[in-house]
Amino acid sequence: MADWRNVGNWHWKERNCFDWAKKYLEDKLTGTKVASGGFSAEVTSVDSVSGDVDLNIRKGRLIAIYDVEVKLSWTAQNGEDSLAGKITIPEVAHDTDDYVYDISANESTVAKLPLKDFVRKNLTTAIGEKLENFTEDLKQTNGSDMYIPDNKAGTAAAPASNEQLASDFKHGKVGSSAAADSEEGVVLGAKGAFSTVSITQNIEFVCSAGDLFATLTDPQRVSVWTRAKADIEPKAGCTFKLFGGHIEGEITKLEKDKLIEQKWRVATWPKGHYSSVKITLEQTSSSTRLALKQTGVPFNEEDATKANWDKYYWNSIKGSFG
Repeated sequence: MADWRNVGNWHWKERNCFDWAKKYLEDKLTGTKVASGGFSAEVTSVDSVSGDVDLNIRKGRLIAIYDVEVKLSWTAQNGEDSLAGKITIPEVAHDTDDYVYDISANESTVAKLPLKDFVRKNLTTAIGEKLENFTEDLKQTNGSDMYIPDNKAGTAAAPASNEQLASDFKHGKVGSSAAADSEEGVVLGAKGAFSTVSITQNIEFVCSAGDLFATLTDPQRVSVWTRAKADIEPKAGCTFKLFGGHIEGEITKLEKDKLIEQKWRVATWPKGHYSSVKITLEQTSSSTRLALKQTGVPFNEEDATKANWDKYYWNSIKGSFG
């Protein structure tokens, strides 16, 4: 009998790299200096680093997932004038390099404003340059001893962009390979009654039920296959937004590794209308079978919804596994 825990090395491997990242940022950013036109500024210390930094591997694909807040101290000078203060970077994350810098100074006199402005324009630029190689350094330093299997399994395509997702869900431009059936119903919306359908799909994943459950509910894992920040938590009552808010809803029931129930809608559906989604997971000796039952899908959205579950959920999830 096959052992699902080792089939094709599909199981998710994860390493907590926060301690390494904290020291890396302290070493990299402390002492960062800039000078121009008689002005100079320097990062004197990294005061705190908080958040999560993880390195994941799936069938030879190394994935860095991190989101940390960094707080720095700085000094600036221009001749005999000097100023000190703090910089907070609220989000240094794997899915963004457009950093926000919150800058404060220990003095706020008009005479000191040029020094603070120099920090804002020049020192933050130098800090951003120091962060450019963080992802690559994280992978190279911490991933070298993680097992990366050599296999030739193909990967599924992930969505190109949230704009493409919106267009596809609206117009149903892609085909679905998952087995699917539907049945009809009627609901009363804000603009009158409209027909709805129910959809069923059945898909097999070569992984454990625990892995698949986490991939559908854990925000870090969801952000991998959606290629965007995932506003979701693995708990009943949690509201969620995926793909930049184009998919939204609420988790209504969870049974770990077995069941996920949601209120689920596409942003372009009639205002206030949600479908009901029930996802069940069945562990076999070598894979996990996922069964989707979705009720309350607007009639004219049936084909698009079927197709895009396949493209943006199932294929993208398989692609994230490698």
